[in-house]
Amino acid sequence: MKYILILFFLLISSQSYSITLDELIKILKEKNPTLNRQKIEKSISKTEKTKANRERLGKLELFSTFHRYEDKRILYPIAPPINPTNLVGARNQINIGIRYTVPIFSGFKLEKNVEIKKLNKKLTDIKYLLTKNELIFNLRVLYLKTLSLYKTKEALLTYKNSLETLYKNIDEMVKVGKKPEVDLLKVKYELESVNAKIEKVNNSIDSLKSSIKTLIGDESLDLSNMEDVKFSKVSYKKFNIEELYRLKAEYIKEKIGDLKIDIAKGDYFPEIYLNASIQRNMGNSEYKDIWQIGVNLNYTLFDFGVRKRKYIKSVLEKKKIIEEKRETALEIKNRLKEALNNIKTAEANIKAFKKQLVYAKEVEDIEKEKYVEGISSL
Repeated sequence: MKYILILFFLLISSQSYSITLDELIKILKEKNPTLNRQKIEKSISKTEKTKANRERLGKLELFSTFHRYEDKRILYPIAPPINPTNLVGARNQINIGIRYTVPIFSGFKLEKNVEIKKLNKKLTDIKYLLTKNELIFNLRVLYLKTLSLYKTKEALLTYKNSLETLYKNIDEMVKVGKKPEVDLLKVKYELESVNAKIEKVNNSIDSLKSSIKTLIGDESLDLSNMEDVKFSKVSYKKFNIEELYRLKAEYIKEKIGDLKIDIAKGDYFPEIYLNASIQRNMGNSEYKDIWQIGVNLNYTLFDFGVRKRKYIKSVLEKKKIIEEKRETALEIKNRLKEALNNIKTAEANIKAFKKQLVYAKEVEDIEKEKYVEGISSL
């Protein structure tokens, strides 16, 4: 019983671990550089959205100045009633205070900018989703190609074994004079051809494994054993949804283009800001606390056509986005049609290959009997 347990343990330990496609997809999501960059871009767009919202709240600033004059200057502003005896001067003056500035009206530019940042956040989310799905698709393709080559290698090895068996059988027939020696040369030729094909397949498998490691972003992956994949029915719905996300991204870009046009129009409106501050003026051991509150209005009368050209640029960019959206829609339509046709072709090929396999088996059995009987050549 003891030796049986030891043997069982050795058999279990000798079996190497097989990595699955799902495990590789999970690692890809964690380590792929492109996907990680997209995650960072998502965080950036989220931060930009928050920043745009906070800009509407204004800003609180601490300020301070120091001046030294050639002679005494009045320490704090003169206000009526003016009494010359009460004026305080100092050569060294320090001002320190706090100021709050908030935009009251900016030609709707701040509001439009907030909307743009929200749309940019949605856009980066869609880009991340599309990038992730594209990378997973590419990984699946590489994985399935590798498995396909393993199947091809397995078939070639089986064919090689059968050729070696055939060589032994023909060798015995040659010795008794039932078959010509040229048949041995034909088998040798085919064996060399099979060995070359096996070497080519091994090299292709190695290259594909390297591509998988590069795509995932982990050179230390053990791909010596890859688990086979169980196929399910094709889902057309998922493919359509992913393509619709691409089109949705183009619509978001179009909305952003509209908002940029609105921002360009906003330059023709006045800007109104509320300013409030409190400060302390100090000098010669004297000080005075001063506060003020006011509203500033700024309006550009003439800027040599800068606003106009900014508006023209935003309109042209919107036209460019519309053409890109049209191009994407046509490309998606073509890709959907091509994908559906490829699926139909693959299904037809599978049916044809199954029939060919049945016919080939029958031909194999007939030709084998004919060769043994000496009716046909090798």
